Amino acid sequence: MSREIEGIFLQLAPHASVLGGVFELAGQGRLDGSHSSREIARLVGVGAARLPDIVDALTAAESSGAMEQVSGAWRFTLGMQECYRLGLLLKGAALYRERVHRDLDRVHVVLSKPPRPSRFVTELEGTLEGAWGLLATSDLLGEMAGRAERRMTIMTPFVDANGASRIVQLFGATKEAVERELIVRDGMPSALVELTRALRKLGVKVFDFRLPRTGSGESETFHAKVVRIDDRECYVGSSNMTRWSFDYSLELGFHVSGKAAAQVSRILDAVVNVSSPLAL
Repeated sequence: MSREIEGIFLQLAPHASVLGGVFELAGQGRLDGSHSSREIARLVGVGAARLPDIVDALTAAESSGAMEQVSGAWRFTLGMQECYRLGLLLKGAALYRERVHRDLDRVHVVLSKPPRPSRFVTELEGTLEGAWGLLATSDLLGEMAGRAERRMTIMTPFVDANGASRIVQLFGATKEAVERELIVRDGMPSALVELTRALRKLGVKVFDFRLPRTGSGESETFHAKVVRIDDRECYVGSSNMTRWSFDYSLELGFHVSGKAAAQVSRILDAVVNVSSPLAL
Protein backbone atom coordinates (compact mmCIF):
# COMPACT_ATOMS: atom_id res chain seq x y z
CA MET A 1 0.00 0.00 0.00
CA SER A 2 1.43 3.40 -0.97
CA ARG A 3 1.74 5.99 1.75
CA GLU A 4 -0.66 8.21 -0.19
CA ILE A 5 -3.40 5.59 -0.24
CA GLU A 6 -2.70 4.70 3.40
CA GLY A 7 -3.08 8.33 4.43
CA ILE A 8 -6.32 8.71 2.47
CA PHE A 9 -7.66 5.49 3.95
CA LEU A 10 -7.01 6.67 7.50
CA GLN A 11 -8.88 9.92 6.79
CA LEU A 12 -11.84 8.13 5.21
CA ALA A 13 -12.12 5.13 7.55
CA PRO A 14 -14.89 6.81 9.65
CA HIS A 15 -17.00 6.84 6.44
CA ALA A 16 -16.04 3.32 5.37
CA SER A 17 -19.59 1.94 5.30
CA VAL A 18 -20.53 4.53 2.65
CA LEU A 19 -17.32 5.08 0.71
CA GLY A 20 -16.27 1.44 0.38
CA GLY A 21 -18.86 0.84 -2.32
CA VAL A 22 -18.29 4.25 -3.92
CA PHE A 23 -14.57 3.71 -4.50
CA GLU A 24 -15.06 0.09 -5.53
CA LEU A 25 -17.44 1.19 -8.30
CA ALA A 26 -15.00 3.92 -9.34
CA GLY A 27 -12.26 1.30 -9.52
CA GLN A 28 -14.47 -0.76 -11.84
CA GLY A 29 -14.92 2.22 -14.13
CA ARG A 30 -18.60 2.64 -13.32
CA LEU A 31 -18.27 6.16 -11.95
CA ASP A 32 -16.28 7.83 -14.69
CA GLY A 33 -16.81 11.54 -15.16
CA SER A 34 -18.82 13.71 -12.79
CA HIS A 35 -21.88 12.69 -10.79
CA SER A 36 -24.22 14.37 -8.32
CA SER A 37 -24.34 13.09 -4.77
CA ARG A 38 -27.86 11.75 -5.46
CA GLU A 39 -26.61 9.77 -8.48
CA ILE A 40 -23.75 8.31 -6.47
CA ALA A 41 -26.15 7.32 -3.69
CA ARG A 42 -28.39 5.54 -6.21
CA LEU A 43 -25.49 3.69 -7.85
CA VAL A 44 -24.18 2.34 -4.54
CA GLY A 45 -27.66 1.44 -3.30
CA VAL A 46 -27.95 4.03 -0.53
CA GLY A 47 -31.49 5.27 0.14
CA ALA A 48 -32.49 8.92 -0.03
CA ALA A 49 -32.79 9.03 3.77
CA ARG A 50 -29.02 8.54 4.01
CA LEU A 51 -28.18 11.22 1.44
CA PRO A 52 -26.68 13.48 4.18
CA ASP A 53 -24.30 10.62 5.03
CA ILE A 54 -23.25 10.44 1.37
CA VAL A 55 -22.62 14.18 1.25
CA ASP A 56 -20.57 14.09 4.48
CA ALA A 57 -18.53 11.16 3.14
CA LEU A 58 -17.90 12.80 -0.25
CA THR A 59 -16.87 16.01 1.49
CA ALA A 60 -14.37 14.00 3.54
CA ALA A 61 -13.10 12.39 0.33
CA GLU A 62 -12.64 15.86 -1.16
CA SER A 63 -10.66 16.97 1.90
CA SER A 64 -8.43 13.89 1.55
CA GLY A 65 -7.66 14.73 -2.07
CA ALA A 66 -9.34 11.60 -3.45
CA MET A 67 -12.23 13.52 -5.02
CA GLU A 68 -13.13 17.03 -6.07
CA GLN A 69 -16.39 18.90 -6.48
CA VAL A 70 -17.01 21.08 -9.52
CA SER A 71 -20.29 22.92 -10.05
CA GLY A 72 -22.13 20.68 -7.61
CA ALA A 73 -20.89 17.42 -9.14
CA TRP A 74 -18.25 15.03 -7.85
CA ARG A 75 -15.41 13.33 -9.69
CA PHE A 76 -12.46 11.20 -8.64
CA THR A 77 -8.90 12.47 -8.71
CA LEU A 78 -7.40 9.01 -8.12
CA GLY A 79 -6.85 6.51 -10.91
CA MET A 80 -9.05 3.43 -11.31
CA GLN A 81 -6.52 1.06 -9.74
CA GLU A 82 -6.03 3.31 -6.72
CA CYS A 83 -9.80 3.74 -6.31
CA TYR A 84 -10.31 -0.03 -6.43
CA ARG A 85 -7.62 -0.69 -3.82
CA LEU A 86 -9.01 2.05 -1.60
CA GLY A 87 -12.54 0.67 -2.02
CA LEU A 88 -11.44 -2.79 -0.87
CA LEU A 89 -9.66 -1.32 2.14
CA LEU A 90 -12.71 0.71 3.13
CA LYS A 91 -15.09 -2.24 2.68
CA GLY A 92 -12.79 -4.35 4.84
CA ALA A 93 -12.79 -1.66 7.54
CA ALA A 94 -16.60 -1.46 7.44
CA LEU A 95 -16.92 -5.25 7.65
CA TYR A 96 -14.55 -5.41 10.62
CA ARG A 97 -16.45 -2.65 12.42
CA GLU A 98 -19.85 -4.25 11.83
CA ARG A 99 -19.00 -7.94 12.33
CA VAL A 100 -15.86 -8.20 14.46
CA HIS A 101 -15.11 -5.08 16.48
CA ARG A 102 -16.46 -4.71 19.99
CA ASP A 103 -16.19 -1.40 21.83
CA LEU A 104 -13.94 -1.43 24.87
CA ASP A 105 -16.79 0.17 26.83
CA ARG A 106 -20.33 -1.11 26.30
CA VAL A 107 -23.33 0.66 27.82
CA HIS A 108 -26.98 -0.36 27.92
CA VAL A 109 -29.86 1.64 29.36
CA VAL A 110 -31.61 0.02 32.34
CA LEU A 111 -35.14 1.00 33.31
CA SER A 112 -37.66 0.32 36.06
CA LYS A 113 -41.12 1.39 34.92
CA PRO A 114 -44.06 2.44 37.10
CA PRO A 115 -46.98 -0.03 37.04
CA ARG A 116 -49.92 0.49 34.70
CA PRO A 117 -51.87 2.65 34.30
CA SER A 118 -49.00 5.11 33.84
CA ARG A 119 -48.89 8.22 31.69
CA PHE A 120 -45.11 7.83 31.42
CA VAL A 121 -45.31 4.21 30.21
CA THR A 122 -48.01 5.12 27.70
CA GLU A 123 -45.90 8.00 26.40
CA LEU A 124 -42.73 5.87 26.19
CA GLU A 125 -44.44 3.01 24.38
CA GLY A 126 -45.99 5.48 21.96
CA THR A 127 -42.56 6.54 20.68
CA LEU A 128 -41.04 4.99 17.58
CA GLU A 129 -38.91 2.45 19.48
CA GLY A 130 -41.06 2.20 22.58
CA ALA A 131 -39.33 0.22 25.34
CA TRP A 132 -37.50 -1.98 22.84
CA GLY A 133 -33.88 -2.59 23.81
CA LEU A 134 -34.28 -1.29 27.36
CA LEU A 135 -33.22 -3.73 30.07
CA ALA A 136 -35.45 -4.19 33.12
CA THR A 137 -33.51 -3.51 36.33
CA SER A 138 -34.65 -6.63 38.20
CA ASP A 139 -33.95 -8.89 35.20
CA LEU A 140 -30.49 -7.42 34.67
CA LEU A 141 -29.40 -7.80 38.30
CA GLY A 142 -30.51 -11.44 38.31
CA GLU A 143 -28.54 -12.12 35.14
CA MET A 144 -25.48 -10.39 36.58
CA ALA A 145 -25.60 -12.51 39.71
CA GLY A 146 -25.59 -15.66 37.61
CA ARG A 147 -22.55 -14.47 35.63
CA ALA A 148 -20.36 -13.59 38.62
CA GLU A 149 -17.21 -15.69 38.80
CA ARG A 150 -15.15 -14.15 41.63
CA ARG A 151 -17.18 -11.53 43.50
CA MET A 152 -20.39 -9.59 43.61
CA THR A 153 -20.85 -6.28 45.38
CA ILE A 154 -24.11 -4.46 46.12
CA MET A 155 -23.88 -0.82 47.21
CA THR A 156 -27.18 0.67 48.36
CA PRO A 157 -28.02 3.50 50.79
CA PHE A 158 -31.65 2.46 51.33
CA VAL A 159 -33.08 -1.00 52.04
CA ASP A 160 -36.60 -2.09 52.97
CA ALA A 161 -38.00 -5.59 53.63
CA ASN A 162 -38.58 -6.22 49.93
CA GLY A 163 -35.09 -5.05 49.07
CA ALA A 164 -33.54 -7.11 51.85
CA SER A 165 -35.11 -10.26 50.44
CA ARG A 166 -33.93 -9.25 46.98
CA ILE A 167 -30.36 -8.82 48.24
CA VAL A 168 -30.37 -12.31 49.74
CA GLN A 169 -31.82 -13.75 46.53
CA LEU A 170 -29.19 -12.05 44.38
CA PHE A 171 -26.30 -13.25 46.53
CA GLY A 172 -27.90 -16.67 46.67
CA ALA A 173 -27.97 -16.84 42.86
CA THR A 174 -24.18 -16.53 42.61
CA LYS A 175 -21.81 -19.47 42.33
CA GLU A 176 -20.52 -20.97 45.57
CA ALA A 177 -16.97 -19.62 45.15
CA VAL A 178 -18.08 -16.02 44.62
CA GLU A 179 -17.09 -13.47 47.27
CA ARG A 180 -20.17 -11.48 48.31
CA GLU A 181 -19.99 -7.87 49.58
CA LEU A 182 -22.69 -5.48 50.72
CA ILE A 183 -22.04 -1.76 51.27
CA VAL A 184 -24.56 0.16 53.40
CA ARG A 185 -24.54 3.38 55.41
CA ASP A 186 -25.42 4.25 59.00
CA GLY A 187 -25.15 0.72 60.27
CA MET A 188 -27.05 -2.42 59.40
CA PRO A 189 -30.48 -1.60 57.91
CA SER A 190 -33.23 -2.89 60.19
CA ALA A 191 -34.80 -4.82 57.31
CA LEU A 192 -31.57 -6.77 56.90
CA VAL A 193 -31.13 -7.50 60.60
CA GLU A 194 -33.96 -10.01 60.35
CA LEU A 195 -32.07 -11.80 57.57
CA THR A 196 -28.71 -11.89 59.34
CA ARG A 197 -28.71 -15.69 59.48
CA ALA A 198 -29.24 -15.95 55.72
CA LEU A 199 -26.48 -13.43 55.03
CA ARG A 200 -24.13 -15.23 57.38
CA LYS A 201 -24.87 -18.55 55.69
CA LEU A 202 -23.99 -17.01 52.31
CA GLY A 203 -20.76 -15.57 53.72
CA VAL A 204 -21.75 -11.99 52.92
CA LYS A 205 -19.33 -9.32 54.15
CA VAL A 206 -21.10 -6.10 55.13
CA PHE A 207 -19.39 -2.71 55.14
CA ASP A 208 -20.65 0.57 56.61
CA PHE A 209 -19.53 3.62 54.63
CA ARG A 210 -20.03 6.51 57.05
CA LEU A 211 -16.76 8.26 57.88
CA PRO A 212 -16.56 11.07 60.47
CA ARG A 213 -14.70 14.13 59.22
CA THR A 214 -12.04 15.26 61.67
CA GLY A 215 -12.76 18.57 63.35
CA SER A 216 -16.39 18.85 62.30
CA GLY A 217 -19.71 17.24 62.95
CA GLU A 218 -19.99 16.19 59.34
CA SER A 219 -19.24 12.83 57.78
CA GLU A 220 -18.50 11.23 54.43
CA THR A 221 -21.13 8.86 53.10
CA PHE A 222 -22.73 7.90 49.79
CA HIS A 223 -25.89 8.10 47.72
CA ALA A 224 -24.67 5.90 44.84
CA LYS A 225 -26.50 2.73 43.85
CA VAL A 226 -24.13 0.21 42.29
CA VAL A 227 -23.98 -3.52 41.65
CA ARG A 228 -20.80 -5.04 40.26
CA ILE A 229 -19.66 -8.49 39.32
CA ASP A 230 -15.94 -9.21 39.18
CA ASP A 231 -14.20 -6.19 37.61
CA ARG A 232 -15.88 -6.37 34.23
CA GLU A 233 -19.48 -5.20 34.50
CA CYS A 234 -21.56 -2.94 36.73
CA TYR A 235 -25.02 -1.52 37.15
CA VAL A 236 -24.94 2.17 38.09
CA GLY A 237 -28.25 3.94 38.50
CA SER A 238 -30.97 5.32 40.72
CA SER A 239 -32.56 2.10 42.02
CA ASN A 240 -32.39 1.52 45.76
CA MET A 241 -32.98 -1.91 47.22
CA THR A 242 -36.60 -1.07 48.00
CA ARG A 243 -39.98 -2.22 46.76
CA TRP A 244 -40.75 1.34 45.68
CA SER A 245 -37.74 1.42 43.35
CA PHE A 246 -38.49 -1.90 41.68
CA ASP A 247 -42.31 -1.92 41.61
CA TYR A 248 -43.60 1.65 41.60
CA SER A 249 -41.05 4.29 40.67
CA LEU A 250 -39.38 5.30 37.42
CA GLU A 251 -35.72 4.39 37.93
CA LEU A 252 -33.01 4.83 35.33
CA GLY A 253 -29.49 3.47 35.15
CA PHE A 254 -26.78 2.00 32.98
CA HIS A 255 -25.27 -1.44 32.59
CA VAL A 256 -21.59 -0.85 31.88
CA SER A 257 -18.86 -3.27 30.85
CA GLY A 258 -15.30 -2.80 29.73
CA LYS A 259 -12.83 -0.14 30.86
CA ALA A 260 -15.53 2.02 32.46
CA ALA A 261 -16.69 -0.94 34.56
CA ALA A 262 -13.14 -1.48 35.75
CA GLN A 263 -13.00 2.16 36.83
CA VAL A 264 -16.24 1.78 38.80
CA SER A 265 -14.82 -1.37 40.35
CA ARG A 266 -11.73 0.52 41.57
CA ILE A 267 -14.02 3.09 43.17
CA LEU A 268 -15.87 0.33 45.04
CA ASP A 269 -12.56 -1.17 46.15
CA ALA A 270 -11.61 2.19 47.68
CA VAL A 271 -15.01 2.40 49.40
CA VAL A 272 -14.59 -1.07 50.91
CA ASN A 273 -11.06 -0.26 52.08
CA VAL A 274 -12.14 2.78 54.09
CA SER A 275 -15.49 1.39 55.37
CA SER A 276 -16.09 -0.28 58.70
CA PRO A 277 -16.85 -4.03 58.60
CA LEU A 278 -20.10 -4.95 60.35
CA ALA A 279 -20.29 -8.17 62.31
CA LEU A 280 -23.20 -10.48 61.47
